[in-house]
Amino acid sequence: MTARRRAQKARTKIAPAREDAQRGKTKGATNAAEPMKARLSALERERDALRADLQRAEARVRELEKTQAQVRDRIAWALDSLHNILDGKG
Repeated sequence: MTARRRAQKARTKIAPAREDAQRGKTKGATNAAEPMKARLSALERERDALRADLQRAEARVRELEKTQAQVRDRIAWALDSLHNILDGKG
């Protein structure tokens, strides 16, 4: 019988503590929104910076591909010239 009393007493003590915890959560939810907004804005800034870096990198890749094509054309021209010279002497 004393065990039942203890269990009932324990239940009455735990219930108010849970209510207080839930009330604290609602207050904390509004306070938690501020760090989330700050984090969101920081992530948006990081996204924008990464997007700008990506655009610069893509422009650089296009420039390098253009340069590579020019070098390839010059090498092909030089080889063709050398073949013409060797064919003329033969």
